[in-house]
Amino acid sequence: MSAIDDRVRTVASMAGMDRLVRETPIGSNRWRTVLYNKEVRISTVEVEELSRLYPHYRWWMISGEIAPEMGQTSPAYDEANQNLSNPNAG
Repeated sequence: MSAIDDRVRTVASMAGMDRLVRETPIGSNRWRTVLYNKEVRISTVEVEELSRLYPHYRWWMISGEIAPEMGQTSPAYDEANQNLSNPNAG
């Protein structure tokens, strides 16, 4: 994934609609549009709200890079690390 929109949608999907609506000031119609209409532009408001919910993904969402030494990871990085620490996974 290289586009900011794709990364933001990934994190929004992880959060799930219930959490997004419950814990952000953004309504369900807008989140639904963001999640399911790839033609819609992501606004800074959505990025800011997801950054508040997932501060450890902030750098990855905006840059596509990770900095684990600073606590900035990505969903894929976290999943890989979890699988490494659990040898029975995958």
